Amino acid sequence: MPLDPPLSAADHVAGPDDALVTLVQYGDFECPYSKDVHDLVADIREHHPLGVRFAFRHFPLRPHPNALAAALAAEEAARQGGFWLLHGRMYAHQMALRPSQLAEHADAVGLDGAAVRAAVEGGDGADAILAQKRAGVRAGVRSTLGLWIDGEWVEEDDLEQAVIDRVIRPLQADGR
Repeated sequence: MPLDPPLSAADHVAGPDDALVTLVQYGDFECPYSKDVHDLVADIREHHPLGVRFAFRHFPLRPHPNALAAALAAEEAARQGGFWLLHGRMYAHQMALRPSQLAEHADAVGLDGAAVRAAVEGGDGADAILAQKRAGVRAGVRSTLGLWIDGEWVEEDDLEQAVIDRVIRPLQADGR
């Protein structure tokens, strides 16, 4: 199944539009597998900043009680122009994502923590976040230990080899 919906202006995207490889993560800020994917992508992007376009979509899992609140905080950060700042901060402090802590994370990266607190308390954007998750499920996402690599979903045991073969080797050969 191809990535559906395709990337659009509504997505959180980092990296050049003409990148050699496009990666899309459906992630949960509280999920350790999702953090593993985040760390993998961050490492690739650090070494090949011009070669990778990366998009993040929300996939909060029910077993993670703070995942939806963290997604709400990230969306408020996006409204403030700081999605990627808070995104990185929350993955770096994954064990500290209680709703009461999210405003502190926002403040720490220079965002308006009070606005983050209000968004989390008010549930601002929850319907859109959950719609994004449902779209991921319809497109074939079953796990947060996975990535869309140039429009093809790869997960779990197949992910490591696919990243080597379809991301790292082409980037090294291209020199970006």
